[in-house]
This record gives sequence, C-alpha cells and structure tokens, in this order.
Amino acid sequence: MVDAGTDDEAVPRRLNGIESGRKLIAVLWSFDAERPVWTVPELASEHGLTSSTAYRYVAVLKEMGLLDAAGPLGSYQVTEKVSSLQGALDAGTSTLRDVAMPVILRVRDEIDETVLIARRGGEYAYCVDRVESRHPVRLQFQRGEAMTLHLGSMARLLLSHMPPPERRRYLARIGPTLTPAQAAQVTEEELAKVARDGFAVSNEEIDEGIWGTAAVVRAPSGAVSAVIGTAGPVQRLPPDRRDVVVRSIVEAAQEITESLRHQPR
Repeated sequence: MVDAGTDDEAVPRRLNGIESGRKLIAVLWSFDAERPVWTVPELASEHGLTSSTAYRYVAVLKEMGLLDAAGPLGSYQVTEKVSSLQGALDAGTSTLRDVAMPVILRVRDEIDETVLIARRGGEYAYCVDRVESRHPVRLQFQRGEAMTLHLGSMARLLLSHMPPPERRRYLARIGPTLTPAQAAQVTEEELAKVARDGFAVSNEEIDEGIWGTAAVVRAPSGAVSAVIGTAGPVQRLPPDRRDVVVRSIVEAAQEITESLRHQPR
C-alpha cells in the first residue's frame, strides 16, 4: 500500500519535471531562421536560466543528436535530425493542405487578401499554409509561423475550442499580461459565444489598422481540425465590405470540412 505522504511529495517532483521539460523545449525552439546559432550564456540569458542549467540542457540536446557545435567556438546549431519533425508535420497536414489549397486560392482571388489555414499546437496557433494577397501592402505569414492563442480571430477561435482545463491554465498564466480590452475578448462567455458561432472577427488586435476574420474547419469526427482566416488593412476592408468577407470565409470553411469528410480513410 502506498503511503499518502509519498503521493503528496511526488507531486512537486512531477511538476518540477514538467517545468524542466518545458524549458528544455523552449531552448530548442530558440534556434530558428533569424537566429540559427547560440552560445550557452546567450541561451541562459534569453530564458532566465543559470549557467549550469543551460549547459545541462544543451548537453541533453547534444546527446539526443539535436544540437551540434557551430563555427564560432562555444556556439551551437541544430542538426539535420530536426528535419524529421518537418516530415512528421508534412505527413500530418498533407491532406488538409491538399484539400484546402484550391479553396483558399479561390477565396484569395475573390477578396484579394491573404488567406491562411492554421492549427493549434499546444499553446500556439501555427500557420499550416497560406496564399498571399496580390496587393503590395499585405499580411505575410510563413508556414510553421507561431501565433499567440489570445490575439486575432484565427487564434482566438482555436482557443475557444481548446479543452477547458488546458484553456484555464493558459489564461491563468497569461492573464497578468493582458490589457483590459484583451482580457474582455477571452472571458469564458466570449469564448463560448465564439465556439457556438463557429467564426470570429478581430479589429486591430495584433497590428494597428488590420481587420480579420476566421471560421472553423472540422475533421470527419466533428472535432475542430483547423481554422481558415483572412486579414488586411481596414481601408481595404471597410465595414460595408466585412459581411461579404465573413461569408466567404465561413463558406470556405464549410467547403473544406465537407471535402475532408469525403476523403478516403
């Protein structure tokens, strides 16, 4: 029989382990196209780690074959092994992208604004694919680019369908950083309404002068698979045009949902 005190003592250890795992992954995610090479002291400063902890995380990532020494002495970069993650992503999203691309191309031509497909991964929304507006001034997102879950119509729509316990933990963590206007957008009541509606709109939530909208794409099971959305400058999307754009996005989401339902399994 396990002593009750042992279980209580195990909880902090489990929580510490989870937090260490988060920090280890955060260190790995520091390496991107804009900053492909880091030193250990730089990583420690970036993530608020002690030098010994940063060295330990880098040692683990080297042992796993995910980091290797870079050109400058004491610098590190990711290895080719991380490309397997891209392969897994491509395999997991290929059907969605194949089905969605003709639809988002057509919608882009109809409204001439950038159209995106995004999915949730943990506490972020990620761009799965996009087609850009032909206007010289346009919204630009790259495949794989992350977005916070509480800002913008696409991300907030995914947040509204996040499992409630996860959503509550996320909102509790970011709550102190929100402005009153942002906090009002992510109350349980507001998110429940967004989830029921199946679409959301945003007005200058992320960037000044940008309006956007998004709608839910569902998997054959009925679960939310992704969202489709668009955004552009308010001068090109005045109030009298927005209902048309919302309708185009909602209809596109329904079309993609229906196509996914008829894909061979």
